[in-house]
Amino acid sequence: MLVVHQRTARRRARAAAVAEALALLHDLEPSAPAGGPLADRGGVFWVQLPERHLAVAGARLPRLGYSTAVDLLAGQGQGPAVRWRGHRWRLLRLHTEDPAGHREQAPDRREFLVEGADGQVRAVRGYRGDGDALGRRGLPVCDARLLVNLVAPALPGRLLDPFAGVGGVALEARVAGWATVTADRDPALRHGLGRLGGAHLVADARSLPLRAGAVDAVATEPPYDRQVGPLADQALAEAYRLLRPGGATAWLCAAWQAAGLRATADALGLRVALDTPVDRKGLEVVVLAWRKPG
Repeated sequence: MLVVHQRTARRRARAAAVAEALALLHDLEPSAPAGGPLADRGGVFWVQLPERHLAVAGARLPRLGYSTAVDLLAGQGQGPAVRWRGHRWRLLRLHTEDPAGHREQAPDRREFLVEGADGQVRAVRGYRGDGDALGRRGLPVCDARLLVNLVAPALPGRLLDPFAGVGGVALEARVAGWATVTADRDPALRHGLGRLGGAHLVADARSLPLRAGAVDAVATEPPYDRQVGPLADQALAEAYRLLRPGGATAWLCAAWQAAGLRATADALGLRVALDTPVDRKGLEVVVLAWRKPG
């Protein structure tokens, strides 16, 4: 059994953290029991998987977004002792997030190439968008990882972010082994996104120049400003066209957008994999994930 410790800033998003871990380990026969050791402390959940998969699982754990540490419940060895179900166990640490390394990947630390109104391309540190309704802001690293991990069952293959912004999803997707396709309507971002590797499109997320079934997964965060109206719903319909049968998609949306996305997904026949709120430092958002029937 693995004892998984949630990120403090996302402790109220337990359902998302559990779904992320199960999706990341999807091919290793994982399950999530309702209880386990350290339950009295809060901020933990548990994942069971066969011992033969432990080494492979351990190599993936550093990619978790909503969890920062993972212990193995063992009968003996070095490590803190805990009592559970009347027995004494040891917690062997398998993974601890490197806070400094995580911080260095944050959007406000990264340099991004942006083309200015004068046509000059400049490296900007901490680019946060141009401020309009469709302007892009940087997605926190933990949220980008969450989205990529939620579509992990569709690996290996090509992942599309149709609202790529400053490329946080694409960066995490490349680490996870995806070939990436980014799209954004703002031509000023094409240099920065192009430098990330993979293909980049200057295009509207509602109508992308790709053939039907061209991608295996779509992971994205649409603009939250209410001025964009049904943009996210229309982009989801386009994502459905582009997904291959059996493909996966994950969206982190504003709470007000969730109802429209649910209705669109239902009309398209997408199968729900996750639908849960996330309190992101006071900003209410919802993470939604679906599979396309195959």
